[in-house]
Amino acid sequence: MRTRLLALGGFAVAIALAFGLGLDDALRDGGVERLATETGALGPVLFVLSMWLVQPLGVPGWIWMIPAGLWWDWPFAFALCWFGNMGASTLAFAFAQWVGRDWIERRMPPFLHRFDARLTNGGVFAVVVVRLLTGQLPPADWLLGVSGVRLFPTFLVGTAIGIVPVTLFFVTVGSSLGAWLLQQEGSTWLVIAAVAALVVVARRRIIARANERQLAEESVS
Repeated sequence: MRTRLLALGGFAVAIALAFGLGLDDALRDGGVERLATETGALGPVLFVLSMWLVQPLGVPGWIWMIPAGLWWDWPFAFALCWFGNMGASTLAFAFAQWVGRDWIERRMPPFLHRFDARLTNGGVFAVVVVRLLTGQLPPADWLLGVSGVRLFPTFLVGTAIGIVPVTLFFVTVGSSLGAWLLQQEGSTWLVIAAVAALVVVARRRIIARANERQLAEESVS
C-alpha cells in the first residue's frame, strides 16, 4: 500500500510541476498549438508526455490524434501519436494490473468478464482484434490489464500492431473532419451534438442489454 501511495503521489507531483511550468497558461488563450509547434523539440515532447499522463486515466486518444493531424504533417503526427498511444496504453495496462485491479474489476460490465479466457489464450492475435474493435480507448487497456494477458510480448506486440489503423484514421480523416467542424456555424454544431447524444444513449442501452443477458445466463447456469 505504501508503494502504491508513493506512486500515486509521484503522479500528482508530476501534474503539479506541469502546471507550475506553465501548462495552465498554455491551456488558456489558445496557446496549446503554439506550445506544440513553436517551441522546437519541446512541443512534441510535451505532447507525448501529456498523452502518457492523462490518457491512462480514461481520456480517449482521439483528443490528441485529431489536433496532431492539424498541427503537423501526417507522417510526423502519426509517429508522435503512435508513440504516445503505446506509452499511454502500457501505463494504463500496468495501472490495471498493479494499482487498480480490484477497482476496475468491480466496475467492468459483467459481459466483459467472459472475454478473459479468450484474451488469455488468444495471444497476440486476440490483442490485435481488441485494438481494432475498441481503438485507443483506455477501458480496453484496463480490460487487458485485468485479464491474463502478459505485458511482454503479447500486450506490447498486439497493441503496436492493432493501434496502427485507428491512429492513422484519426490523424488523417479525423483531423480533416475536425478542420471542417471548426468552420461550421452554431446550427451545425447543434445537429452534431444531438447525433452524438443519440449515439451515447444507444451505446449505453446496448451495454445494459448485454449485461442483462449475461446475468440471465449466469443465473440459469
